[in-house]
Amino acid sequence: MAVSKQKRDKIVSQALTEIQFARTFKQGIVWRWWKNEDLYYGKKDNLYNGNIPENRNLPENAESRANVNIASAKTMSFVESVLSKIDSPLTFKFDKKTLADLKRVQLLNALKESDSSDDDWNFKDLLGKVDAIIYGRAIYSYHAENKDGYRARLENVSVYDFLIDPSAGGFDIDNAKYLGRYNIRKDKYELKKGKREGIYISSEVDKLISGSGNDANQTSQEDVNKQNKYGYIGSPANRTINDPDMYKLWEWYTTYEGERYYLLLEETSGTAIRCELLSELFKVDKKLGDANFPFWSYAFMPNLTEFWTPSKVDYVREIFMAQGVNINQMLDNAERINKPQRAVDVKAIENISDLVYRRNGVIRVKPGVNVNNVFKVVETPSINTPIQVYNTLETIQQLESGITAASKGVAEEDKVGIYEGNQANTADRYGVWNKSYSQGYKRFAKLWRNEVDDKLTVKTAVKILGTDGMEKSVFITRRDLKTSEECNVLIEATNAELQADAVDKKNKITFLAGYKGDPTVNQKQVFEQGATIAGFNNQEIRQLIDLSEYGEAELLSEAERDIESLLAKKIIEPNEQANTAYAKYILRYMRDHKEDMDENAWVLFEDYLTRIEPIIIRNMGTQFVDQLAKDNEQGRTSGASNLTKVQPEVANETEQSLQGQI
Repeated sequence: MAVSKQKRDKIVSQALTEIQFARTFKQGIVWRWWKNEDLYYGKKDNLYNGNIPENRNLPENAESRANVNIASAKTMSFVESVLSKIDSPLTFKFDKKTLADLKRVQLLNALKESDSSDDDWNFKDLLGKVDAIIYGRAIYSYHAENKDGYRARLENVSVYDFLIDPSAGGFDIDNAKYLGRYNIRKDKYELKKGKREGIYISSEVDKLISGSGNDANQTSQEDVNKQNKYGYIGSPANRTINDPDMYKLWEWYTTYEGERYYLLLEETSGTAIRCELLSELFKVDKKLGDANFPFWSYAFMPNLTEFWTPSKVDYVREIFMAQGVNINQMLDNAERINKPQRAVDVKAIENISDLVYRRNGVIRVKPGVNVNNVFKVVETPSINTPIQVYNTLETIQQLESGITAASKGVAEEDKVGIYEGNQANTADRYGVWNKSYSQGYKRFAKLWRNEVDDKLTVKTAVKILGTDGMEKSVFITRRDLKTSEECNVLIEATNAELQADAVDKKNKITFLAGYKGDPTVNQKQVFEQGATIAGFNNQEIRQLIDLSEYGEAELLSEAERDIESLLAKKIIEPNEQANTAYAKYILRYMRDHKEDMDENAWVLFEDYLTRIEPIIIRNMGTQFVDQLAKDNEQGRTSGASNLTKVQPEVANETEQSLQGQI
């Protein structure tokens, strides 16, 4: 539904006010980002321009000659250490709430894996985590496209380009009344194409392209803020060619008269080439009553009332800088010890130039002068004091941040118990960080699921494992993924959680091993507990211990689906994979719900069971033959001569069993 120009002008005016307000608020934390960037990107103080001249002609107020950037090295090490403990890639999975949804959820997870691989989610996840460590926030946008085929589109969003309603807080992005991102670059030809296709507003495109492009214009606050990040390169801050056909725009999302709108907006001119209801672009969330904003985010130090929170680097930055000062002081003191400053009685020396060091050199002292009174070395501070201060600061940093030598893998620890305990305690802190970004992943899973429901309109191939363990390709659409209820979202454990549980798992496994085979202990529980600790999920454990129905989970899911169709009074074709487990599942449902079913439904169920009898007999006979052949190979039967006699018995037994149970 097109938005009238009068309403569009009001929405644009509101959006421009929101952009400036959110920008001014965020500016209060940007100075922290600049300091962290200086350290992470190795930007030195420019006192000597990175080069100390040989003659050491330093300013009189210079306290240090050395200029080793230890703080940058430690910052980079800190970031890499944190990253190494939380480097498990994005991974969320869906779990069924009813058995009927098992196969649908299996296909849903297969599609997620396909999207993750095709769209490079793992690497984008890594880039986001670096931002979260340095700036305090990782921000992503997500949408799907169905033009010329279905495609997932996960994008990293720079913290410099993102603005959000300050009153939204740090828990749920959908609490915001407005938000958006800058630096959406479109050239003149893309704009004209969008105009022809009816995506962009024709008059607004004409207005925008009548002027020159703004891509190289670095006057916006967002562009100015970014310049510090690129300072370490030593080149001009402008990173784009002055192309008159390129334009930088805002993707802005706002709430106007109780409804959410999407704008594609050029800020300086106030030109909006798109203005649409958000519900026309994305699926409406039933709980929200409108479409979700297509962003998700997390912070390692979340705050209920604040979105822009400090980063991990903020709390160690000053310590690293102080350690850098101490290292340079140590180097200065070492140089002063090696080349000390001396007080000299120049009247007692024949030639002052003799004081310059030369191998086997001679300093000529005037006759009658006591040489012990001619020189006096000026006292130099010890190098030990800066080292002691450095080590003290290192201890403080490790205790407060949790990034210890042990977590980096460089600890010299002989006491294994103490080491493991420290590792577990440190990992607990990583686990807390994991919980923070796991919350972000849950929102991502929700956005992804909504986009699948909305955009998966064409058949798409996914790969799944069959019951025989072989991989196969199937083509699906959104109809194949429609579950009876909203699925559970599972966020898988990260390295941090696994490390935190290492000692606890070891103790439990040792305990259970002591009761293996003990007739006084429930061996099934021993196995299940051990498998759970080892990391197997419930579905995998069930398949391991349920010998009678191994590999039947997918078939029983189809039975549940067929029950739903029969209850809807549909005449369905017999399931060609039906076996006794399939039939028993339907019979069990009939017995449990006999009082709830009307006569017509009961007749439909009976008719269906009658029609699948031949299929069951065929499938069970085939299964028996296969099993008997396998037994023959292992020498456990007298031969294949009994097959013709036994197979009819199986058929008769199966038929009698079904008739009797009905």
